[in-house]
Amino acid sequence: MTLKIPYETAEERGVFLELDVAQENLIASFVPREQAALADIRQAVSAALENPIGSKKLSELLAGAKKVTIITENQFRQAPTREILPVLIDKARKAGAAVTIVIGCGKVPPLSASEIVEKLGADVVGSGVEIYSNDVSQTDGYVFKGVTSAGTPVWIHRKVAEADVILTISTTQATLWGYGGSGMIIPAVTSNETTETNHVMSLAPDCVPGNNECRMQLDKYEAARLAGVAMGINVIVNNGFDVTYVNAGDFVAAHKEAVKVYDQVYRFDASALKDNKADIVIAGSSAPTDHLFFHTGWVNVNCRPIVRKGGTVILTTPCPGYGDWPGFALMDLMKEFMPPTPENNEKALKAFYDRSRELWAGCIWYKIYEGMLHADYYVVTRPENLAAAREFGFTAYDNVEQAYEDALAKHGTSARVAFVPYGRYTVLDA
Repeated sequence: MTLKIPYETAEERGVFLELDVAQENLIASFVPREQAALADIRQAVSAALENPIGSKKLSELLAGAKKVTIITENQFRQAPTREILPVLIDKARKAGAAVTIVIGCGKVPPLSASEIVEKLGADVVGSGVEIYSNDVSQTDGYVFKGVTSAGTPVWIHRKVAEADVILTISTTQATLWGYGGSGMIIPAVTSNETTETNHVMSLAPDCVPGNNECRMQLDKYEAARLAGVAMGINVIVNNGFDVTYVNAGDFVAAHKEAVKVYDQVYRFDASALKDNKADIVIAGSSAPTDHLFFHTGWVNVNCRPIVRKGGTVILTTPCPGYGDWPGFALMDLMKEFMPPTPENNEKALKAFYDRSRELWAGCIWYKIYEGMLHADYYVVTRPENLAAAREFGFTAYDNVEQAYEDALAKHGTSARVAFVPYGRYTVLDA
């Protein structure tokens, strides 16, 4: 049987690698039946704003408002802000409010002028609205809002704190710590101290893809309440970059509803593999996963429920890099703790607490590292990435046939193989 494994970038869509796998080896395939694109995004957004989940209509929230702040994602998430922002700006201005946009960078560096235009759209940038990127180096730019029940002190961007009405635009998708879209206050627009405190919770065993009730997720919800978010706008973007769903409403209730819709497509019952897991899992990466292994490489975590201890996960991901960042940027942070052993794992954990490593990045690379403690990780990528990937401790290839051949040599010709083409966005219940 020939598997077509996604091997896309945002600039090169529809690229697949083909791999022949014997029919008797292939025990399961988890291929989502993705929803069709919405016919008119702006119309769908307008309808959602006036038919909200668990909150007042936007028109009611805007009554009497003088300052509206809209929080967007940074350049690495896929909610189509170019389409949504004009709708929100128009409604806010007609209500007599001034509009500010804060790009929720978390601890990622602020966007450049060209990146802001690319993310928000030239029309929005030229419309006269104030635009800021969250920048944790500006320590005096935050306002204290209180402490969550989990003990996280919450400092939020001053322009968010000054608003009468706070709106958020986010992408709902499976992440390493639950679901994306919940983090539009923490870490999007919070201070270094707030983000680091919250992200310690990413180390908890229940902080995994598909668990919307983990403490880290619930803490983010609570922070949104403390900040006073009036409405969250949630979208689902499929692996072809199409927007398939949008809702709006109460930040928590609307996000939870978006998660339910997401799960109908991307969450699978894998209980048949619970007691007899795969030896080898093969996965790819699609265009929306972006340009860096730091974002595409989460696959071994998502696939962990179906691969046996000591098994192998094969990921095909081109990772062309982003700007000045090479394809494996930031993965050097784990180099000191390689190979993944129990002893080196303890060193990694201590590094978070002595602050020689930060959890804003550790909540990603450490999850990948933790997955490598469970199963081997073979990465198929572009030739220019091989030296760095190997230097950082990965088993790296420039062709999937060799990776699969080596996995078969390890597990035997009767190895049990599972196929998860869109591994990063797939939730597997085993």
